[in-house]
Amino acid sequence: MSEYDASINLLDELDNLSKIHSLERVDIDALMLEFAQRIIIPLRIERTSVWLFSPDRSALISMGEYDSRNISFKKNSQLLKANYPNYFKALEKNKILLAENIHTYADTKELSESYALPNQVISLMDIPLRICGELIGVMCFEKTGKIEKKFNKEAQTFAFSVSLVFASTLEARHRRAAQHKLTAVLEEKEMLIKEINHRVKNNFGILISLLRLSKENGLTTNPKILLEEYEQRIFSMLKIHDLLNESGNYTDINIASYLNELMNEFRKSHPELTANIHAEIEKIDLTIHSKSALHIGLIVTEIFLNSVKHSIKKLADYSFSLHFFKLEKNSFLLQIKDNGPGFNFTQKLDKNTLGLPLIKDLAKGLNFTSKFPTEQSSTYSFTFSS
Repeated sequence: MSEYDASINLLDELDNLSKIHSLERVDIDALMLEFAQRIIIPLRIERTSVWLFSPDRSALISMGEYDSRNISFKKNSQLLKANYPNYFKALEKNKILLAENIHTYADTKELSESYALPNQVISLMDIPLRICGELIGVMCFEKTGKIEKKFNKEAQTFAFSVSLVFASTLEARHRRAAQHKLTAVLEEKEMLIKEINHRVKNNFGILISLLRLSKENGLTTNPKILLEEYEQRIFSMLKIHDLLNESGNYTDINIASYLNELMNEFRKSHPELTANIHAEIEKIDLTIHSKSALHIGLIVTEIFLNSVKHSIKKLADYSFSLHFFKLEKNSFLLQIKDNGPGFNFTQKLDKNTLGLPLIKDLAKGLNFTSKFPTEQSSTYSFTFSS
């Protein structure tokens, strides 16, 4: 019997296979099936498969195994290098691996019990797949049954050419995937640059607005106090950028971490109050957009600045505290207070101040459910949903 079907022009079949290279395949299974179904008829074989190395090269993993006897297709089988060391070495050193009898050939008899017998394989022709000279896997052409098959030169040439076309197709797919990934990275980078520019512009806009309000209202004539207050405000903005860079997210930050950083900065900037500044911040995996986080930071900073300015002089045992924890149904509570006497927040808004109107406007912009200090309590409470 001929080693291949003479009624089929192998060059024509190879040409047809090469055209698959240009197809925009999304389903790799469909690609595998098309190759397999075109190969088994001219070579008079029953099985064909493609195996690729795992990332650590400790195993070959099938990306497709086609059996024409029952028209079956499966994948993700594994051949471990530890179990088949001679076979793996043979793939490394040979351009083509021929075994008329898989059970007796030195480089393949390791496959006899666990692979050949269950699949009834008697003869094989394996072509190592290489891309840019690097071995990436193997393409297998298998004869089943009890009659051995000797693959002649013409069959070997055809199979080797098929493997080159398939490797080229894989390379093209990887190249397209890399191009898509590069395009996505470039688009993400462009969006990131726009986001950073917007964030910086927004931060400077806030600072300029606050400076203008301070200047127009003449809220303080002491440069030292003014600089200390703006140092706190600038830190609340700066820490946003630090946390974004640390997380690699660039748009969202963990609010619990941010609040902890703010409280630590309050202690550093007022070392005389370190023991008086308290924080109970639940470790919650909640991230929010950097713009919203910035507004929360400014709210906390303004409350702290007002507390230090107005309450510390009245209290020998001054205490400032911040609490942040999760309520039920994905809602969260941010509570800030000192132990000073309460004050009528609404009445204070009408006076020539900067901090209180800023706190109210920022909270309103964030859609917080807010409770402000009263004459009985100096507590700020902000409830919001994730």
